[in-house]
Amino acid sequence: MWTYTPSDLTTTTTSGRLNSVRILIGDTDSTSQQLQDEEIYFALVQTANAIYGAASFGCMMLAAKYARMVDTQLDGALEALYSDRLKHYTLLSQQITELGKRAGGRGMGVAGGGISLKAIALAHADADRPQAAFKKDQFDYDKGASYIPEYN
Repeated sequence: MWTYTPSDLTTTTTSGRLNSVRILIGDTDSTSQQLQDEEIYFALVQTANAIYGAASFGCMMLAAKYARMVDTQLDGALEALYSDRLKHYTLLSQQITELGKRAGGRGMGVAGGGISLKAIALAHADADRPQAAFKKDQFDYDKGASYIPEYN
């Protein structure tokens, strides 16, 4: 199945992510469909719903498709240069990856942990969350406490 709804370009819904990936790839013409919805959903799953990552993944799927086809020419009147499409989608994949990086990684599925002091404090306070094996300053000596050896 192939669908595209230009009024639904978001990253918060499944259909919005599908449409966003389509617009990044340029697969918005219903008369020249490149990827089926299921193929884009597969790319989204593989990239944790990151639209730039999924679009780059989709371009590489298309490049692989056109890599299998050979350029043909019939008496100079008709030619199909699939190698041009292969080059186009390979380059487009790289460009979309760069766009995702410039978007701060948000569209590539990149997340940094421990950036917010509030988030760190909430994580430490959550009794249901597994605690880290190591913590900052865990071996610091508290000079105000009295030292009582555990052995005699």
